[in-house]
Amino acid sequence: IAKVEKLNITNGAAIVLNPKTGEILAMVGSKNYDDPKYDGKFNVVTAKRQPGATIKPVTYVTALKKGFTAATMLMDTTTTFPGGDKKEYIPVNYDGKEHGPMQLRYALGNSINIVSVKVLALVGIKEMLTTAYNMGFPTLEPSGENLRRFGLSLTLGGGEVRLIDLVSAYSAFANTGYRVEPTVILKVTDKDGNVLDEFRPVEGKRVLLKGEAFIISNILSDNEARKMTFGETSAIKIPDYQVAVKTGTTNDRRDNWTVGWSPQAMVGVWVGNNDNSQMKQLVSGVSGAAPIWRKIILEYLKNKQKEDFSVQDD
Repeated sequence: IAKVEKLNITNGAAIVLNPKTGEILAMVGSKNYDDPKYDGKFNVVTAKRQPGATIKPVTYVTALKKGFTAATMLMDTTTTFPGGDKKEYIPVNYDGKEHGPMQLRYALGNSINIVSVKVLALVGIKEMLTTAYNMGFPTLEPSGENLRRFGLSLTLGGGEVRLIDLVSAYSAFANTGYRVEPTVILKVTDKDGNVLDEFRPVEGKRVLLKGEAFIISNILSDNEARKMTFGETSAIKIPDYQVAVKTGTTNDRRDNWTVGWSPQAMVGVWVGNNDNSQMKQLVSGVSGAAPIWRKIILEYLKNKQKEDFSVQDD
């Protein structure tokens, strides 16, 4: 699924999920399963990796729960956060710049690190972990151990997640606040064709209000809200369909992500190396995983009727 030698990227993983039913429509956990020269039997879809900025929507939807709005303004200026018994924390933006007063809509759309850390500091790490855990991230449980281990860098990807959890948790954004459980097996029959068990879709668990899910999806599908960082045209702009998308890259150059969704499909892609070695260059989510993600979601949406995110209130 991925081999970009000049960047030292030798592997990729991807999963496609129906956000309304939870059916896994496609999954590639690694490349070349039977290649004796390559660890193809390692399933990155179910492996724990740092998600980079793809976790930011959890921070922002927690802020919505706490009364913030997409129009809430914060200052994107260099800020030192006290570290208690640890070192002070001074986050920097991906472009190394400060952008002054910024509404949360544009801070999330443009993936501004400083504002994201400020939002987490305001809403609280425990509250963000609670939202993440309720949405379906078992590795981000608000346990005592995690609260001791995680700091404000959590919103920039400081806590490990699995690609399958990222996609199934974010199904709530695509599915008006309902999270669905990933389903692999649709039917079990015996040798005579008798049906022993058969999957029947259920509504799922409500983990977000409809308005909360809509606002996050609306922001992340708005090309105007992200053009400062991504430009007018990029791999994450999908013509003729409303598609929300979030990219992410770890600052140690080990993990590169793109996760995106429409009401019809969830697609998550990771690229990197199975052995957790660094990529040679700090590729961004939009240049590493996004081209693969784009091909997958365009193929899925081809000839399907356009379906926008629901604007209904609870």
